[in-house]
Amino acid sequence: MGSGGSTTRIQKRDPEPAQLTNIRTGLYNAVMPGLQSFSADNWTNAQNTANQALNQQKELMSQLPGALNRSNGITDEIAQIARTGNIPSAVTDNLNASVNQGLKSSMGSMLNNLSSRGVINSSITGQGINNLSQSAADAYNRNYLNAYNATINGLGTALQGQQANTGALMQGVAGLGAIPNQAYEGAGAGLTPAFNLWKAMQSSYDMREDYDTVVQQGK
Repeated sequence: MGSGGSTTRIQKRDPEPAQLTNIRTGLYNAVMPGLQSFSADNWTNAQNTANQALNQQKELMSQLPGALNRSNGITDEIAQIARTGNIPSAVTDNLNASVNQGLKSSMGSMLNNLSSRGVINSSITGQGINNLSQSAADAYNRNYLNAYNATINGLGTALQGQQANTGALMQGVAGLGAIPNQAYEGAGAGLTPAFNLWKAMQSSYDMREDYDTVVQQGK
């Protein structure tokens, strides 16, 4: 009884089209100069850029607590004035100085007028004083309202400015935080085309199965 056999390879697919080979070769030739000219100094430069950005970010972050505290301080001051109605005395003093001066001047003018007419008596003088007092009280009230509104508006403007500064700080922190990734991505940009081409070609090669092998045993 004899034995024998044969092995047959059965092609599973047609040969690769020339167009596909040409495309791959063209891509290879296009990306290789970039790969060959890539310098390791790119990573060092990226690291320096990243470190500089992180140091600047750290500096800005150190300013945030103070900026937030200033905003909170202004907010508390506005709330305190709104609750109590108390405004800085220097504000009302400056506004009322002119009222006091005007009251003294009006009082002197009234007394001189009455004296020159010879009609000074307690009733007329008292009425004149009452009128001047009412006018002064009205002026004091107007000045208080003006001072209150001016103080609240001024603090509101200061708060908006401080909040804008805080927002700018936070934007700066976020912007600087993005720089390291951008620096390293930029440093490796020259490698990306070559890496993607290699990965595609390597995968195509590793997964290739061009033939089936059939082993036949004979008698």
